[in-house]
Order: sequence, then structure tokens, then C-alpha cells
Amino acid sequence: MPRSWLWHGRHVKLVDGSTVSMPDTEANQAGYPQHGVQKEGLGFPIARIVVLLSPATAMVSDMAIGPYQGKENGEPALFRELLDRLRRGDVVLADRYYCSYFMVCLLMELRVDFVVRLQRSRLRGFVRDGAQAAGRHSGV
Repeated sequence: MPRSWLWHGRHVKLVDGSTVSMPDTEANQAGYPQHGVQKEGLGFPIARIVVLLSPATAMVSDMAIGPYQGKENGEPALFRELLDRLRRGDVVLADRYYCSYFMVCLLMELRVDFVVRLQRSRLRGFVRDGAQAAGRHSGV
């Protein structure tokens, strides 16, 4: 990729998720059951997908797929399956589904920067190395 396509010399990766309906086959129903409010046999199987996308090229660099509902099938859980695709110095841009202390810690460990919209219930101050005591914040 040409260096001019990077943001300050760094790769930016967008992460986002969605759901997709699938053909109504026995195999799909077994792996990706239909929504729980639908009567059995009347709905289509639903899968949840999460993608890593390059805004520079509009290319999907990787994808995780799982059932629509159930434990460890939300967007953050599927994103964790993609963390090994990130490199030190990357910048991840995400929506509020990914805003958690756990996710920030995982990405900091990888030396990946993280830009995310805060959930309304989250505290708006971020303190690092006693900066708040001096009236400075590392991020908001």
C-alpha cells in the first residue's frame, strides 16, 4: 500500500458487525438458529459477522462469523477472534459496541491504538500516570 494512503504513516482498521440471514437448510439451522421470537420452522437462520476493513482500500482484511445469539457471540467476542490480524502501531476505529475496559486493555497489550465512541453510561475522563491530578487527560 502506498505510504500516502496511510494515516500519519499508520494503518487504520475499521471494525464493525452486522447480521445476515441465511438459506433455510438443516445445516444452517443447526449452526445458526433463527431468532428466538420466530416460530420454529418459519424463520431463516441468522448469523452475526464482524469484519476488519481498511478505509484506504475498502478491502475486508478479515472476518469472523458466529450464531446471532448465545454466549460469546456478540460483536466484541467475534472481534477478539480477529485480534491476531492487528499489528503494533495500527489504529482501530470502532463504534460503541466495542467500548469496554477489557477491549482497551487487550488492544493496549498489542500496542494498537483505539478510537471508539463512548457509551452514554461510561465515564468521560481517562486518567494515565496521575495526569488528572495535574489537570491533564490522556484522552476523553
